[in-house]
Amino acid sequence: MGKKKNKNKVSGAVKTAAKTEKKLASKLKKELANLGEEDIAKVIAEIEREEAKRYAASEKVLEKPPSSRAYATLTPHPINNELVLFGGEYHNGQKTETYNDLFIYNTVSNVWRQLKAPGAPPPRSAHQAVSTPANKGELWIFGGEFTSPSETQFYHYKDLWCFSFVERKWEKVVAPNGPSPRSGHRMALLSRKLYVFGGYCDDGRDCRYFDDLYTFCLDTRTWSKVTVSGRGPSPRSACVMLPCGNDSLLVYGGFSRVRDGKTERACTHGDMFRLSTKQGGALTWRSVSVSGAPPPRAGVAGAANVVADRAYVFGGVSDVEETDEELRGEMSDDLLLLELDTARWHHVTLKTERQTRRDTEDPGSVDMEEGEQKEAMTVVTDEVFTMKLGGAAPTPNTLPHSAANEESPPRSGPGPRMSAMLVVHRSVLYVYGGVLEKDEKQFYLGDMYSLDLHKLNEWKTMIRQPALPDWLGSDSESESDGSDSETESDESD
Repeated sequence: MGKKKNKNKVSGAVKTAAKTEKKLASKLKKELANLGEEDIAKVIAEIEREEAKRYAASEKVLEKPPSSRAYATLTPHPINNELVLFGGEYHNGQKTETYNDLFIYNTVSNVWRQLKAPGAPPPRSAHQAVSTPANKGELWIFGGEFTSPSETQFYHYKDLWCFSFVERKWEKVVAPNGPSPRSGHRMALLSRKLYVFGGYCDDGRDCRYFDDLYTFCLDTRTWSKVTVSGRGPSPRSACVMLPCGNDSLLVYGGFSRVRDGKTERACTHGDMFRLSTKQGGALTWRSVSVSGAPPPRAGVAGAANVVADRAYVFGGVSDVEETDEELRGEMSDDLLLLELDTARWHHVTLKTERQTRRDTEDPGSVDMEEGEQKEAMTVVTDEVFTMKLGGAAPTPNTLPHSAANEESPPRSGPGPRMSAMLVVHRSVLYVYGGVLEKDEKQFYLGDMYSLDLHKLNEWKTMIRQPALPDWLGSDSESESDGSDSETESDESD
């Protein structure tokens, strides 16, 4: 018989997610420093006006790769051998910087370019981006949030932007009846429509999670709030939403805070739902039973291959039992694959790791053979939470080593992290940046890796992570311990 579980045990994944999430309602309740709510809106409006004054696009080749960041979007160029990085944020323990940089990475020449184009959106993180080959290539961006440097204020967006790759300029698309301001939502392209689901918004007085669904038609440029039959996902942010073929979407996991009487508890979701449009155009939610699913994780990034009905997920945080009284959050660096049609998970093992895995892993793990991987990939960006889709998922006892475990043997490829950027482009998977928790501190990363999904030989290091910078804030554990019930209102993207 196993150990008796303590009902008051604190979820390690939730604790770790809360530590990395700086959008604390308790901070918003404190006396605002430097800026008022009205002022931050004016600041953003002024940034937008200044960007609109740019008359022509300028471009420069970078001698160094982009700075470290998380909660950005990394999106495949719809036509070229390129990846597009936009926005994100960086936090050093004392100050937060939010970006509206637009970078283009050539996957063949390994060259980064920074593009400054007329009419760019204001800085943001925890937004969503989708690319489409229409009109010789477009990038669509919706929502997100702007964080003041002192982290006393957060401005949630409800704006929609389109970047034309051929004209090299931004357009703010104004259309009524769209979603309310939010971040941590998900957006996917299906049959010439953008689907926006979930997210959250915290205005300092009230924090709301959403389970609403909107579509934006790219042909008519109109928003519609969609009524869906069936029981769908509960309100949440930071889930994974993946297109399945041309007529359905898959929603997995996410994070929310649930009211339980007079108290509120954090919830990391591990359920899955399918949104189907097959029945005469009507939309229907259906709960999906998954096979070999990993434990619920926070901070996961996912990418889908619609042609092959597969998706990939990397990283995140899972619960590991430390004592009978407490769970701790352990960051993961494993890569998982999800069969979109059957909802079966598989643990992806590289050829260089297979013999070691066979000797040490659960025999239920599945090695993906080379022939199974030969297919073109289509990506959905998922930047706020890093998620894994793969073979029989490891149990908490067989999860990869923690980043803080100095005795763990070194391994190639990206180390444990959450909130990384994950993308698959032309059968190559890329992982960029994210957040590492080590010694109760959070470090924003700037490294990058690639994995050829045809060969599955080994990870290739595209950008090596430099020495971690000094952490200028106090340890997260002490911050959490000092706020008690106030910390219960922490949010997670």
